Amino acid sequence: MVEELPKFHEIENPVRTFMSKRVFGVDSETSIQEAAEKMVEFNISSLVVVKNDEIIGLITNDDLKKRVVAKGLDSTTEVEKIMTKELITVDIDTSVKEALEIMAGKNIKHIPVKEDGEIVGMLTFSDLIDFEKQKLETHISRE
Repeated sequence: MVEELPKFHEIENPVRTFMSKRVFGVDSETSIQEAAEKMVEFNISSLVVVKNDEIIGLITNDDLKKRVVAKGLDSTTEVEKIMTKELITVDIDTSVKEALEIMAGKNIKHIPVKEDGEIVGMLTFSDLIDFEKQKLETHISRE
């Protein structure tokens, strides 16, 4: 008897099921160099940018590549100068399917997750890929 392969993520489940619950941040005056070091230290691909205890932006690996390296920007520049300012967010109860549609439509790989107006997590394509990889490895190990 051939066992059925696991289905691609439960696309109707809420993002709370897949999001990273730890959100790392830096102050808006932090240098690009320090932000990149923090991303390497914690093996993460994004940081929220905070000013006066309020999240004002997001910095990602793509931001570092496109807005810093490709333009030869000095690494002592403050992250506020290169961050993405217009945050696109989803509610914690938004379905994965809807979040993916938003991410694809806006061409983004990271989306902050809010609950009661506060950012409580981050959903990334990597989160979903890692989840699927783990399910597939589990399936293979059972064979």
